[in-house]
Amino acid sequence: MTIQDEALAGLVSNAVNQDKRLAGQAIAVRVANGDVFLKGIVNTSDDRELALLVVMGVSGVRQVNIEELRTREVAE
Repeated sequence: MTIQDEALAGLVSNAVNQDKRLAGQAIAVRVANGDVFLKGIVNTSDDRELALLVVMGVSGVRQVNIEELRTREVAE
């Protein structure tokens, strides 16, 4: 991980934690060459989409991968 990726990971983590709707949910952030990978568990599919939108709003993010970001809600 480059210094730029480390700095971006910090900005992304901060943005996620500052959002009251996402704060406290288990979201890990990894950055490689400006691409952000989110991993963990959120409460709902809406929270999953919100995390994507929040991270895309961070300057320097090229793209976001949420394939490893799971939801707790059970499909009926």
